[in-house]
Amino acid sequence: MLHLEQPAYLWLLLGVPVFILLFWLVSRQIAQQRQQFGAMIGLARLAPEVSTTKRPFKFGLLLLGYVFLVLALANPQMGSKTQSIQRQGVDVFIALDISSSMWAEDIKPNRMERARQLAQKIVQSLKGDRIGLILFAGQAYLQMPLTVDYAAAEMFVRTASPDLEITQGTAIEKAIDLVVELGEQDDKPNQRAIVVITDGENHNPAAVTAARDAKEKGITTYLVGAGTTAGAPIPVEEYGRRQYKLDKQGNVVQSKMNLTMLQAIADAGGGQLMDISQPDKAISQLRQQFSKLEKSEFENQNFDIYDTYYQYFVVIALFLLLVEFLVGYQRNKWLR
Repeated sequence: MLHLEQPAYLWLLLGVPVFILLFWLVSRQIAQQRQQFGAMIGLARLAPEVSTTKRPFKFGLLLLGYVFLVLALANPQMGSKTQSIQRQGVDVFIALDISSSMWAEDIKPNRMERARQLAQKIVQSLKGDRIGLILFAGQAYLQMPLTVDYAAAEMFVRTASPDLEITQGTAIEKAIDLVVELGEQDDKPNQRAIVVITDGENHNPAAVTAARDAKEKGITTYLVGAGTTAGAPIPVEEYGRRQYKLDKQGNVVQSKMNLTMLQAIADAGGGQLMDISQPDKAISQLRQQFSKLEKSEFENQNFDIYDTYYQYFVVIALFLLLVEFLVGYQRNKWLR
């Protein structure tokens, strides 16, 4: 069955009647100019070698060449066979901490911005794997389900912010439990990875238990620490003025990364703890770990394979243009 890959180019064929009209107008003008210089018989005597039929013939060649070039742009195709492609990859969830402590500036420009930058690099490093995004603070929310639409994933990462209306806290266990829940809803559960990017201000041992339970269900938990053990105050804006978060006693809250807790979660989840201040190293470690996970089949796509024929139309168009170039305006000797 005939198929055009780019049928929109056929609109260029509307130029054919326009060219014909222009040629008719020009030919009419030339005829009128000839009458001004004398009768046709007189012109024939003055220029006996000039053919009156070569001009429309050459125009016809140019017009046919144009038509075949337009058809070549439309790329006529014929379907020959159908090919099925089964995609394989690893399912990866990025769990991004958006608690207010992520605004702390112990790493420049702040923890949140560095976390977003690393998350985008993780997305960019994926090759055929599916990516999902979870935002968490006091609760965990599925921001984007598993997909291979990396452009959409980067867009969601860029818009992640503690300014979103979400219960505050650092409930890492809620993010891990959400990945487990999503896996249980899948008809074909498979190995998955969750990369938690957080400052680790979590003193709840439930996160360690959640990571251990997730590991038993085929989900490996990796941690990326965003922050320093020295910590920094949490900037807040009140009435247009920059201030720092205070505790109930009126003291400035010093947010510190809980390195011990993060390491315990990574150990329980069978993963590793990485440092956000070394993004290239973290990406390399993650890619190495992902390669060890069992790949799952997730998109069986059928493609129609077409044979293209545009080249034949190009050859015909070039031949017509070459003939037009070689044909002069003089009469052929055998027609004299």
